Amino acid sequence: MEKETTWQRWVKGMGKMKEEVKEHFSQLWSKKETGEKDWEELEELLIQADMGPALSLEIVEEFREFKKSRGGDDWQEWLYQKLFSLLEGNDPSLFASAKEGELKAIILSGVNGVGKTTAAGKLAYLFRNKGEKVSLIAADTFRAAAMEQLEVWAQRAKCRYFRGTEGADPGAVVFDGISSARHQGDTLVIIDTAGRSHVNKNLLAELEKVVRVTKKLILPSNLESILVIDALAGQNAFLQAQSLFPVADLSGIILTKWDSQAKGGIVFRIGKEFHLPVKYLGVGEGIEDLVPFDAEEFVKTIVY
Repeated sequence: MEKETTWQRWVKGMGKMKEEVKEHFSQLWSKKETGEKDWEELEELLIQADMGPALSLEIVEEFREFKKSRGGDDWQEWLYQKLFSLLEGNDPSLFASAKEGELKAIILSGVNGVGKTTAAGKLAYLFRNKGEKVSLIAADTFRAAAMEQLEVWAQRAKCRYFRGTEGADPGAVVFDGISSARHQGDTLVIIDTAGRSHVNKNLLAELEKVVRVTKKLILPSNLESILVIDALAGQNAFLQAQSLFPVADLSGIILTKWDSQAKGGIVFRIGKEFHLPVKYLGVGEGIEDLVPFDAEEFVKTIVY
């Protein structure tokens, strides 16, 4: 039996959202008479798809106006343009304006259980295959298991690994880790930070310090601060982005667990409210299962 491609798993990850959204829009478009209940059902569906109340209402009202003013069979083109406009300019590349020859850094942040450490390992593998000399830095110093897990990923990705002592100050570990990477001639460090509740002020202050230390050692053009989000987290994912945005000075997002029937509407909401690009999707457990996010293909998959 032929193995599923990464793209096929990605499309499958759209799950119910893809089929139900298409079906509802199609039915409403072909109905001669539509009542308030019809529009409320569409709004509820979009909210369930994690688009959030405000954006869901905006899409429903604009589609309602479009249906009223236009004929023909171009509802799909309308929906494509609307959704794509929310992701316009989404650039999945990292270090687009990096200064050649200078050390680069990726800081990964997010709450516990979203797959930060796994994402760090997959990114290390991806960039090592591009010719980078990569070092993984374990800045989650309060959980020995997290440091051990990152070390396993470093071995799998065949890259360097740096850790401090358990309970050490994460900012100091990052400082020493970046200094060590420079000394060893590495070209990229990936910093795995502690999972933190987005309402815990002490943990947020700690993350802010890690970012501050990194900024002193790495050029702005060579630094990416990425929020890792569980694609199944829904509204909670939005709250995480909302609170971590000012603390971590985020430059993009990685959505993990896309292989578990993710709804995906959160992508549009974050695109609209934060203008944060989605960089990668985690589509499986394997070390190669991290794919660049293609906004155009993503929207086509939903609409067509």
